[in-house]
Amino acid sequence: MQNYRPYLDWIHDQRDIMTDLLKGWAGINSGSFNPSGLETLAELIAAEFSQFSETTSLREAGIHQIINVHGQPHLVPLGKNLHVVQRPAAPFRVLLAIHMDTVYGVDSPFQSVQQLDENTLVGPGVADAKGGIVIMLFALRALERFLRVSKRTDFGWEVILNSDEEIGSPGSFSLFEEAARRVQLGLLFEPSLPEGKLVSTRKGSGNFSIVAHGRAAHSGRDFQHGVNAIVAAAEVSTQLHRLTGQWDGMTLNVARIDGGGPSNIIPPVGVIRLNIRYLHQQHETEILAVIREIVERVALRTGVHFELHGHFSSPPKILDAATESMLQHLQACGHELDLDLDWGPSGGACDGNRLAACGVPNVDTLGARGGHLHSHEEFLWIDSLVERARLTALYLMQLADHGIRDVAQSPEK
Repeated sequence: MQNYRPYLDWIHDQRDIMTDLLKGWAGINSGSFNPSGLETLAELIAAEFSQFSETTSLREAGIHQIINVHGQPHLVPLGKNLHVVQRPAAPFRVLLAIHMDTVYGVDSPFQSVQQLDENTLVGPGVADAKGGIVIMLFALRALERFLRVSKRTDFGWEVILNSDEEIGSPGSFSLFEEAARRVQLGLLFEPSLPEGKLVSTRKGSGNFSIVAHGRAAHSGRDFQHGVNAIVAAAEVSTQLHRLTGQWDGMTLNVARIDGGGPSNIIPPVGVIRLNIRYLHQQHETEILAVIREIVERVALRTGVHFELHGHFSSPPKILDAATESMLQHLQACGHELDLDLDWGPSGGACDGNRLAACGVPNVDTLGARGGHLHSHEEFLWIDSLVERARLTALYLMQLADHGIRDVAQSPEK
């Protein structure tokens, strides 16, 4: 611990700088469908990383197809992703990743950052997950100071900061697939569980849209000729809602029904938006089969035509031996810093799910402590910026000194 103390103390002295940086970043709207705001944020973050890394680049994410409120496919541009690489030829490499996007769009009333007291920051994305970017940045700065003094060149790292995690990472998943072939483990900076707890396992997740096509008609003169898509969508939604719990740990959230218009028109289109969470990947096929059965029954009875769009984007993340070894190592680092770290399951999904599916063991909750995520009351405890940056830096410095500590390797690596 003594060899690492100067670098951990340096992080401690950066509290105000870290806080100011986070306030600036959180004040920039970076909703998943705001590519200009995301690019502005990415350029600011890139400027910080370019001060001490070999390669910093913005990567195009392309376009993403969504189903609009009219039930039609619509292409939307995605923000650029940031990729940073340090010592690409090193025999041991770690991936650090977190997302830049938030759930707060440009039309959200939640746009500004407020510091309520000495230790509480409220604002869009302060915890999920711009605080995690700050933590990552300063942990890596401390690591580079350590490696420079110790003259180590055999420990490399790369960073992926993506622009679309909140919508399933459709434009950045290929970056994770590529990185998975180069790195031995991953650290992700999603906010921690309450009291700093780390996540061990995660449910899988899938987002779907079901488009109901009926037939428009005048609600007075030709009521009998109309086919009401909204009523059919509501019937399907009610039956979908009842599926929760039919598989172990599975939940199905009918989040929204789009469609309809003037009260004197039979609505011809309805769009159901739903999210599914589940514990076991083998249940994916069964769940989809039951959903299709429900849709077909309602279609036969009502005359409404349905289309199912979407997919399971995040397979469940299990606690394997390699991930458990990482958690134990982080717990030991926490003890050295007077942190009592434990871990437990989460129903949330993140890029840690996707990275694990690529064969890379990872811990994905090294970000800030806070709460009220995805709400207009999202907050972060400022002290956790220093706390988690010190934890990450110590873990990385020990990895550089002593190796991976029994983390299992996939056959390809």
